[in-house]
Amino acid sequence: MSALVAKIRHSFSDLWLEVDLFFSKLKRKKKTGVISKSDLPVPKEVVAPVPETPSATPTTPIEKSDSETSLPTGQASSEKEPSIPSIEEAQKTAQIKKESATSAIGKAIEKKKEKAAEKTPVGFRFLRLSARERIFFYDQMATLVDSGVTLIDSLAIVKAQSKNKSLRKLYGTMIHHINGGMGLAETMYLFPHVFPAMQSALIEAGEKSGNLKNVLMQIVDSLEDQNEFVRKIKGAMFYPVALLILALTMVVGMMIFVIPRVAKIYEQSDANLPTITQGVIDISKFISDKYLIVFGGLFGVILFFWLIFSKTRPGKLVWEKFVSRIPVFGRISRDKNIMLFTSNLGMLLQSGVLISDAFKITEKTLSNLHYKRALKEIRHGIIIGKNVSEIMGLEDIKTQKFKENKLFPLQVAQLIHIGEITGSIDKMLIKIRDNYHKSINYTLKNISTLVEPLMIFIVAILVGSILLAVMLPFFYIGSTIS
Repeated sequence: MSALVAKIRHSFSDLWLEVDLFFSKLKRKKKTGVISKSDLPVPKEVVAPVPETPSATPTTPIEKSDSETSLPTGQASSEKEPSIPSIEEAQKTAQIKKESATSAIGKAIEKKKEKAAEKTPVGFRFLRLSARERIFFYDQMATLVDSGVTLIDSLAIVKAQSKNKSLRKLYGTMIHHINGGMGLAETMYLFPHVFPAMQSALIEAGEKSGNLKNVLMQIVDSLEDQNEFVRKIKGAMFYPVALLILALTMVVGMMIFVIPRVAKIYEQSDANLPTITQGVIDISKFISDKYLIVFGGLFGVILFFWLIFSKTRPGKLVWEKFVSRIPVFGRISRDKNIMLFTSNLGMLLQSGVLISDAFKITEKTLSNLHYKRALKEIRHGIIIGKNVSEIMGLEDIKTQKFKENKLFPLQVAQLIHIGEITGSIDKMLIKIRDNYHKSINYTLKNISTLVEPLMIFIVAILVGSILLAVMLPFFYIGSTIS
């Protein structure tokens, strides 16, 4: 039910953004007279010639030559002489150029996607790079490019060092395309399943700015930080998960091997067993007699919930909402998403990618659907002229007027607002990334201390309940036998 309500709310939110975008365009038309290309009149109506009007005082030749020199180059000073473009017409021209540039970027991105879908060989669509292979590729490319080796020779060296046949074929195909006149980023766009969109966009920005080696090293540092983060999470979760698995194994072992033997003793004594003991014996008997049904059903239930919560959008939304409310892990999940969002967006902006395109690319790099939707709303807000901090809920930094936002804390909106004022939003995003990176490291270092008492309590409840059920009849079995 909650998933249905959330879906209806999100649909209404998307509809409201579209309506807001439409009315904002109309409002901008009324204020500035700026219109889109489709609404433009024919050229002769945009710049109309000045009608001839009788003049009270004739213009001297000197004044006429001055007026001629004051006109823009290419305009005649005869009877067909047009008027000087007004401020509104200049604004129209600038807006049209801006819209043309934005649409050109969008068309170029779509063309690259179409090209990638058409030219990607079927065999490469199932190819994936492991974290180690990905870091090795970018690290070697950065080292070779920094040493002055050409791009083709760098790829050839990386190809020779690879032991994976599929990777060697991939690098050989990339070399072939580069020999045909394509750039490194263009060849990476041909293999979107191998190279993520963000990495391809960073490489493209590095090639255009002539700063490819620094971009490659930046990608290497980012991938190493992500791998270190994953390693720390696995290390912090190893002890609690191992303890829980051990407890479940002990419970299942006692139910299958220990409880049936104790049950025979109680049956021979004809003792009146407590309710908890009789319940444990019945559960043990059911598991022993129908273990195939029990374990098959358990596997099916786990598989069903895994498919629901990992493969369907409503299930993902419910699971992410549930995880966000867990005391310790909810905070880690939120901090992780903010760290990834600010890191990826900051890298793209530092490389010269437009902010709307940077948000669109960053949206694809996140797996959390709530944050993906939030970035989409921010991108739509940027298009209609709003600030990022304003969309996050910060209305006034002086009075600390802030709308509660569970995804983006007040500190994030404040720092982004400062970056918008100073024109250094990319640096502020990297600063936010560093702050949350430190926070996550501190939490992961202490997670064992925080989770260990909870796991011990759970294990004690599981094992202690079974032991209590087994030992409780012994307190009065002697009197029953006598």
